[in-house]
Amino acid sequence: MRYTLLLFVLISISFPKVFLESNYPLRNNNLKTVEDLELLLWVLRNIKEVKDVKVFKIGEDTVVYVERYPIVRKVTVMGNRGIGEEEIKSFLGLREGEPLIGFSEEAAEEALLRFYRDRGYVEAKVSVSLNVDEEGFADIKINVEEGELHFLGGAVFEGARSYTHRKLTEESGLEIGEVFNEELARKGAKRLREFYRREGFLESFVYLKGIKVVRGRRPFPFVLSPGPVRGNFRDRVRSVLRGLSNFVSHPVSLLKALFGRGHFALPVYQIFEGRRYEVEFEGNEFLSDEELSALIDRRTASVDHFFLEGLKRKIEEAYKKKGFFDVEVSYTYEEGRVVYKVKEGKRFRLVYEGPENIKVPEYYDEEAVRKEVEEAVEKLRREGYLTARAEVTKRVDKERKEVFLSVRIVRGKRVLIKDFVLVKGPKELRPVFAKYRAVLPTVLEESVIEELNKEIEEFFLDEGFLEGKFSVEVRVEEDEENMYLTYLYSVETGPRYGYGKLIVYGNEKTRFREISYTVVKHWHFSKEVEEESIWNLVRSGIFSGVRLEHFVDRKNKVVHRFIEVREEERGSFEVSLGYNTEERLKAEGSLTLKNLFGVGIVGRLSASKSELYETYEAGLSDRFLFSRKYFGDTALFRRVEFHRTFDLTSEGFSLTLGYRPTRWVEVGLSFSSTENEVVGFEEGKVPLRRAGLFLRAEVRDDPVNPKNIRHGSLSFSYAWGKRNYYRIIGNVFFLREITPRLSANLRIAGGLVGRDAPIFDRFFLGGLRDMRGYDFEVIGSPSGGRSFLFSRGELVVSLREPFRLALYTDAGSVGDTLGESLRSLKYDAGFAVGVGSPVGFVRVDFAFPLSRIPEPTPPFRVYLSIGFVY
Repeated sequence: MRYTLLLFVLISISFPKVFLESNYPLRNNNLKTVEDLELLLWVLRNIKEVKDVKVFKIGEDTVVYVERYPIVRKVTVMGNRGIGEEEIKSFLGLREGEPLIGFSEEAAEEALLRFYRDRGYVEAKVSVSLNVDEEGFADIKINVEEGELHFLGGAVFEGARSYTHRKLTEESGLEIGEVFNEELARKGAKRLREFYRREGFLESFVYLKGIKVVRGRRPFPFVLSPGPVRGNFRDRVRSVLRGLSNFVSHPVSLLKALFGRGHFALPVYQIFEGRRYEVEFEGNEFLSDEELSALIDRRTASVDHFFLEGLKRKIEEAYKKKGFFDVEVSYTYEEGRVVYKVKEGKRFRLVYEGPENIKVPEYYDEEAVRKEVEEAVEKLRREGYLTARAEVTKRVDKERKEVFLSVRIVRGKRVLIKDFVLVKGPKELRPVFAKYRAVLPTVLEESVIEELNKEIEEFFLDEGFLEGKFSVEVRVEEDEENMYLTYLYSVETGPRYGYGKLIVYGNEKTRFREISYTVVKHWHFSKEVEEESIWNLVRSGIFSGVRLEHFVDRKNKVVHRFIEVREEERGSFEVSLGYNTEERLKAEGSLTLKNLFGVGIVGRLSASKSELYETYEAGLSDRFLFSRKYFGDTALFRRVEFHRTFDLTSEGFSLTLGYRPTRWVEVGLSFSSTENEVVGFEEGKVPLRRAGLFLRAEVRDDPVNPKNIRHGSLSFSYAWGKRNYYRIIGNVFFLREITPRLSANLRIAGGLVGRDAPIFDRFFLGGLRDMRGYDFEVIGSPSGGRSFLFSRGELVVSLREPFRLALYTDAGSVGDTLGESLRSLKYDAGFAVGVGSPVGFVRVDFAFPLSRIPEPTPPFRVYLSIGFVY
């Protein structure tokens, strides 16, 4: 069925019209405001769900036909127990609201079967059905019969005669007791092939014949410590952690295995050993058997004349490279035994003529000479002699047993950058040139020129000079030793581009005006403005996906912005469970309503409960309150807290209004009114009203999954009512990725509160959240302190997935003044090991106190946390 939408009229005096037709209706958009056909076609071709766009004429009118992909409306997964629905959808690339591109039921079934087999469900059955209605919405149903989870119970090696089952299992890399993975089983075949070839079975072949499924009849303890057949201490620790992962991820299947009712899969390998060839070497003294064995082509299909002659040539070449130019190699072959006889002869001395800084060996060694010559040339190039080269001549005198080597280094002239000169261009570029001129003169490096050119290009983008260009003239001056380069830059900015239309596609519930509030406005185009606009849209919390593209209208000198959005579910209900040794079981539930009234308002109802906290809250928030600069939040709440020396019940409401001067900085005002009841130490009711100011600055390299963060916050509040007092808290946090496997974080915090502050607004330290080497809130007990200081440094190492190791140390104290807190700092240190699992990150912390406190302190503290956010 085709749907026709009149987009715009009057593009010329003859009143021709442009019509848009599509196989399925397009999502909500403001395309009807587009009056330029070229721009319209560009937008349509940039919409992710559009497959093809065709244009044809009907009389005076223009028809634009759009072929759209189906849109995934609903994905239903049934029968899955061991693998979550979201994981299955993610694997198949299915997401509600996204276009269905290149999807096939048969291919999805085949891929999902492999997916299940790689996760231990070797008997799984899968069916996938697809239904697309006339509106272009696709409903996908996935039915799964998972069957039982299978652990790796061993392996079958058919045709193996020369090695024990244990040896072959070890060489295959299989880890008995691990959840079966068909892909790893296939890799085991490759490892076995390589093993047999190393052992001399040069015509052997190994392949995975199939998978044997068996039912356990006796306890199988390997599921508690899966790992290699043999291993060192590190392997044993790793096995214990994998066993913990098995227990957390698959407790029922693991218990079945322990009680003799488990299910196991065994890869069946077909092995054709063939003849074992013994390759021996006689007469070799300079090169060892191991060095000569490394020359054997173990990928050969057969041991024939070509193989034997090829190895002979390799041995001769290896000796000649070491100075044995008279070497003679012969071989004999009989019944699978090959003997290479080597007559090494004398090693030729090296007679060297060349620069003294090149250190050459007494006897000829091709690799050592080449390395020395290359290092000498490279050193000269680093010093600026960019055309430096080496001329090497070699003559072998077999009678005198000498190699005459002549090395001549041609340095050329040293090339230096003398100056960067902005001959013509805007004054805003002068600081850029000054930065690079500050380090001159310097050796010519292409990277320096590239960086300067890059900054000029970025200036064009940041300032909207999209036709900006520059030319470079190089002036050369020379003396006997050096060549001096002066780069003369002429910069033409051209016209400054402004912003044209804002075109939005996909905002089914969000009003266009709300998006326009969020998108940064500026009178001229800027790359920084565009980055901030994307950041704002993502942080608004109402979109699951955002894409921003640009159409440069060179005729009118404007940039049209096209934004394609995917909205989050308007309503969502979430329930989560976590555990840690301090709060014990922690349950959380929330009902969120997003995009209320078509604007960025988010409503929430939430509740959480553990042994230390019980919280109920209802609130409304808007990250971009009718502007990209303002935000607000209001909430009604009731909170019960169980502390070391008192219990607190608080209920009331809070209001926050803030201003965002830049993307990274927020300032604001807060107000709250609460009724507080304390039981225990300082028992009584304390009604309070509180007003405050706060400042937050946070820079992160990614809005969703950052690897580098710089965060700082400072808050001041004043409370009045039954008590009058102030409260100040500051916090600084840094997260830095040092390498892809190593990151470091540092936190520093401190606070001060007035003398009349009740116990629940004074400070305590100790426990899982801060000073882990000490009991919960023991530092500051029983009445709390008026000031605190705290810092933590932590290194996190990513081991082989899914394992992580963390090392940390804490310092902190509570006192009546900041000076007292600083003088009485307490210290601890610890480490943590963790593993990822379907129920969350499982982490075990071991923390050791390093300072004495009045109350008895255990020699160490152990914390277990599952799905707990610090």
